[in-house]
Order: sequence, then C-alpha cells, then structure tokens
Amino acid sequence: MNQKLIVLSLCTVLLAGCANGASEEETPVLRSVEVAAVGIDSISNAFSYSGKAAAVKEISVVTTVAGKVMSYNFEVGDTVRENQVLFTVDSSNLTDQLRSSEANYKASALSLENAEKIYNNNQVLLEQGIISKNEMDQIKLSYDSAKASMEALDISLDVLKKQIGDCTVTSPMSGVIVQRNVERGSFISQATPAYVIMDLSTIKVEVGVSEQAVNSIHVGDEVQVSMSAVSDTPLIGKVSTISPASGQAGTYSVKVELNNKDGSIKAGMLADVSFTKEKAEAVVVLPRSAVLTKNDETYVYVVEGDIAKKTLVTTGIDTGETIEITSDLPAGTLVVTRGQTYISDGEQVALQDPAASAESSSENTAKGE
Repeated sequence: MNQKLIVLSLCTVLLAGCANGASEEETPVLRSVEVAAVGIDSISNAFSYSGKAAAVKEISVVTTVAGKVMSYNFEVGDTVRENQVLFTVDSSNLTDQLRSSEANYKASALSLENAEKIYNNNQVLLEQGIISKNEMDQIKLSYDSAKASMEALDISLDVLKKQIGDCTVTSPMSGVIVQRNVERGSFISQATPAYVIMDLSTIKVEVGVSEQAVNSIHVGDEVQVSMSAVSDTPLIGKVSTISPASGQAGTYSVKVELNNKDGSIKAGMLADVSFTKEKAEAVVVLPRSAVLTKNDETYVYVVEGDIAKKTLVTTGIDTGETIEITSDLPAGTLVVTRGQTYISDGEQVALQDPAASAESSSENTAKGE
C-alpha cells in the first residue's frame, strides 16, 4: 500500500515538471529594446570660444593746448555727434600773443614795402652804372631779409590762430561718452585724455581660435553669439577679420561684429561665439548611441518585425549627441536606440514603448528605487 503511494507521488512530480518545461518553451523571454524611426533632419558641428564685447571704435580726446578748462558740455553716458563742442580751454594769453604778432606783421609789411622800393630803384641805377654790384648785393640782401621776416610772421600768425581754434575742442566722431576727465577751472594737458568716446552702434567680440578650427572660418561668415546679459537667444554676428598669424597663446585672433543700434550691448559684457565647422541639411540623423563600432565595423541594429538585424552604415558629421548617416538607410526604418549593445544579429526582440519606459523610470525615481 505505501509503495503504491510513493510511486504515484513520483509520477505526479514528474508530470508537473514536464508541464512546467513545456510552458517555458512556449513563452521564451525576449530582450527588450527601444527603437526610433529614421527621419530626415539637419545637423551641424560647432565649436565655441569666449570673449568680451568691445566698441568697434574708441577714441581718447586729448587737448593740443594746455591750459585752464573754461567749460565742458557732456557727461558720461551722453550721446555726442561729430564736431559738437566737448570743452573749451582759456585762450586769453594766446589772443594777446596774436594781437602782438599782428602789430609786428603790419610793421614788417611796411618795412618790406620800403625795401622793395629801394631794391627796384637801385636796380635801375645798377643798370646805368651809377652804383656798383657790391652795393646792389647789400640792398638785395636787405630786401630778401624783409621778405623772410614776413614769411616767418605769416607762419607765426597761422600757428597762433590754430592754437586759439584748438582751445575749443570738438568731438572727432559720433558716439557715447564713457569717460570725462575735465572740470571747470582745472588744468588740462596732453598727459590725460579729456574725454573717451566709444562708437557702440557696432560691437566687436574678439576670440582666440585654435589652429584646428581657424581654416574653417571665413570673413563674412554669420555666427551665433550668446550673451546671457542681453538675450536668452543667440545673437547673429559676422566675422570681420581673421589674423593670419597666431598670438603668444598659439591661437588666432578672430573678430566678430554685431549690430547694436538699440544700445543693449555694453562694452565688457561676456560673450560666447559659436562657429559652425560642418553643416548638412535634409540628411539622415540618428542618436549617437544608436551607432556601434566594433572590429573596424560601424553598424546599427534595424528591427524588421521582431527581428534585430545588424546593418553596416557609413557616417558623416558627428556632434557627440547625434550623428549623420551617409549610407542608404530609408526614412521610417526602425533602428534600436537602447539595448543594442546586448543583442546579436538575427535575435528576436521585444519592442519597448519609450514613453512607458520613461514613465516607469520616473515612478521608480519618485519611489526612491
């Protein structure tokens, strides 16, 4: 009786084991992967360098006549137009010198007139043999000296008039006053700029570019300039100059100009300039992680039905996040973007919904898992 029970129990166990084995063979566990449909997009490879905004033109106004400041007309931040009067210097001493020189000029003019008459009269006497050539030479010397004296006085008067004119200092260009170093009653000289004026209607940003990148930049290229203090979106600048020689740091100076008619960009603001090294439009672009390289082969896994097939590809522009596929990969093809490193060619896979995966990941993070 007991032997029969034992036999029946063993049979039951064996049958149950066989049933479980059959069940496992019927429902194999497939590796789960995420896929994305191949699409057409644009791609570019850019490099960025930092610099500072500066005025495209800056002038320090220095007086040519030292003296006491009588008046000034502009403060820091004011906009000035070309030829507007900035400040004036006391010209009273120069005016007195001019009056004295003008009086000397009149006296010298009379002397020259008299010397000329004597010269002309004696020229006739010389021709008639009344006076000797030596006497005539002395008369001519006096006449030439009178003419030279008048020429010197002419130059002196011109210099004094110019100096008096220079006592009224005007702006050499239109721009914004960024420094004022004059005060009424103070003494001004050539040692210190009276005013510093910047033309901020156009801003330049100068950056040092590496030798690997400089040959991909050309004068006239449009570039993106990021200035967080001015705009949340990049501004558009244009390459104005490229240095043909490297500096001490081994980089090449590249200047970029930006329109600043609204005055929103201030000199000294930090800027990041992005140059496009390569760019392609309407090409196949995949996430960089989807493309694998092994044993000198570059490939992706294409899913047809539920089978992952290894497909060799050639690539172009690589940004580190996305990559251009230059070989034939039709739009709409499903490519494995996650889990591709664990599958093999021809393997049956289970397609995972990326949205569901992201939601599950979010829930696990919220639970602290």
